[in-house]
Amino acid sequence: MRYLSLLVFICGSLSLYAQHMLPILQDTIGQKKSMLTFTANGDYASNAIGKNIVQSFFYGGYIDQNMKNKSIERLQNINQFGLDMNAELSYRSKIDISNKESSPFFNHGFIVQAGFHSFSSLIFSRDAFRYAFEGNGLFLGDTADFSGTRFQSMGYSKIGFGVFNRSTNNSLTLNLVSLNQFTSGSISKGTIYQNLGNDTIFMQYNGAFSFANQPSFSKGIGVSVDFDYRFKTTENDHAMTFQLLAKNIGFIVPTRAMTRYVADSTFHYTGFNLNQVLQQNVLNTVHLMDTLGIQKSTQKTTLFIPGFIQFSKLVDMQSTQRIQSFYGARMFLSKNYIPYFFIGAHGRLTKWWSTGVSASYGGFSHLKWGMYSSFQFSNWNIGVASENLFSKTGESIILQVKCAF
Repeated sequence: MRYLSLLVFICGSLSLYAQHMLPILQDTIGQKKSMLTFTANGDYASNAIGKNIVQSFFYGGYIDQNMKNKSIERLQNINQFGLDMNAELSYRSKIDISNKESSPFFNHGFIVQAGFHSFSSLIFSRDAFRYAFEGNGLFLGDTADFSGTRFQSMGYSKIGFGVFNRSTNNSLTLNLVSLNQFTSGSISKGTIYQNLGNDTIFMQYNGAFSFANQPSFSKGIGVSVDFDYRFKTTENDHAMTFQLLAKNIGFIVPTRAMTRYVADSTFHYTGFNLNQVLQQNVLNTVHLMDTLGIQKSTQKTTLFIPGFIQFSKLVDMQSTQRIQSFYGARMFLSKNYIPYFFIGAHGRLTKWWSTGVSASYGGFSHLKWGMYSSFQFSNWNIGVASENLFSKTGESIILQVKCAF
């Protein structure tokens, strides 16, 4: 029962977390007419939950008390966990959309892209974690406080068409978005008191839970935009390129009203051991919602996509400098996400091999260290990166493959 609660606690809110640090490299097609790019990102991070616990859910395994204790030592009053995964395929063509110099699309190529994104976030209290992992026995004669816990998970696929300036690489893409999964919930106020005899329970709760439960693959339709604006400046006779990047900024309208549960009530029960309540089915499913004061309804609402905005200094692969710096800040459009800052150094070791190291802070965790390498083979560029190499509370992997032809 304890791990069933835990599965709801974590997996119900999670559904890898597109860091986009690898694309700090200044894109360049060179003399080629087209470029095909595949990017896949995976990341999860927390300020408290150990990655050995998360790995046990991903790959299977036993969660022992020592693993729990390590996470409990890191718990704060408010804790975070974020998980995101995505894969995207993009095609760029330098063929002029228009040959007329008077046209706004002169010197512009076109972009076609498609991908899948899934972003989830969780804010939880210290007691919520301990209750889920250690059970109610820890709180006998005491009150467990879940107030402030909230989560959201959204999965969506997209297909987009856009244009880019061949000289500056500035681009704008409009995407058609399909909602594949959505779950959201919050507990504004939630406490549970159980006496030492474990035969009395008193709960106070105010919260809501909603989800898209249509059986179809597409549960909603929306639009989003991606834009990439770059400008150059010079410092100490060295040219620098800065980028303002926004991905998946938009909204989705569900095709059907979402199922919603709302509760704002108190509940007092005495006279039975809680195990007896479950075994004897004293509170059957038919009357349980009425007993707990839970109201079910449907809701038609517009969902905002948790896209991100990032400002950063790019690395120019055509520069004669062997060592370049990069830095920037990123913000996902989620109230569970705090601003993310990163800084690093890029080194060109050989003509075909470049590598870099980074330090970052924010998002869903504290200080993280990262590293990446980029390999250039004729018309191919292969990059692999991680923004989270040594953390005990998260992992990160980013893969990017480019082919110019």
